[in-house]
Amino acid sequence: MSALHEAALRYAGRGWPVFPCRERSKAPRTAHGVLDATTDRATVERWWTKAPEANVAFATGSASGVVVLDVDDDIGAESLHSLEREHGALPLTASVVTPSGGQHYYFRHPGREIRNSASQLAPGLDIRGDGGYVLAPPSLGPNARRYEPDDRAPLAEPPVWLLERLQRPHGSTSQRTPTSEWVAIVRDGLTQGERNHGLARLTGHLLAKDVDAYLAHEIALLVNRRCKPPLEEEEVERVVASIAGRELRKRTRR
Repeated sequence: MSALHEAALRYAGRGWPVFPCRERSKAPRTAHGVLDATTDRATVERWWTKAPEANVAFATGSASGVVVLDVDDDIGAESLHSLEREHGALPLTASVVTPSGGQHYYFRHPGREIRNSASQLAPGLDIRGDGGYVLAPPSLGPNARRYEPDDRAPLAEPPVWLLERLQRPHGSTSQRTPTSEWVAIVRDGLTQGERNHGLARLTGHLLAKDVDAYLAHEIALLVNRRCKPPLEEEEVERVVASIAGRELRKRTRR
């Protein structure tokens, strides 16, 4: 029995509905993806006997009682640090290191609807709740790195501030940022610890105002030169590309 097969049975036995994904991928192997997720041992045995190296995904939200905060690489980490400075550190809870170097924090489902979201909290911070799913250890990413357990602590309750931010209307992550704050960012730059998050916010703001992505990139580079200290230009390009790609995809769906 493969390690992935064993893990699938273990999660199902815990009451977390699972289903197989393709090797080194998040793409489901079943016809209906997360809708096929189950805790039925015979079904899980059949799936992983047929494909012993299939990645293991489990359904998040009320189905498993788990909500996952997905911190995506450096941009997400900087956003999380900014929120923690404002609200306090996340409670100790089960967590997983992802193949990209990001982090999954597992929290107990609060008993009310938690919608899936991408960067609603802040750039690089996603939520997997009701109707969503995540890959679980020891699944493999496309880079051949595994999802690895980090903290094996019991599931904590999500912090109140996190739930409050998630309850805001979709697409409204905060109160409208005053113009004076944007002016201050452009005039003074950003300090260490605020650069990635601030440049991502500024890029998103410019794109939302229909500023051309190339112009937004040039503005971000100019602001970065006033940061203390500036980021490497390659890092600024990565921040802008991350936000611009997401915004351009949104525009194509309008």
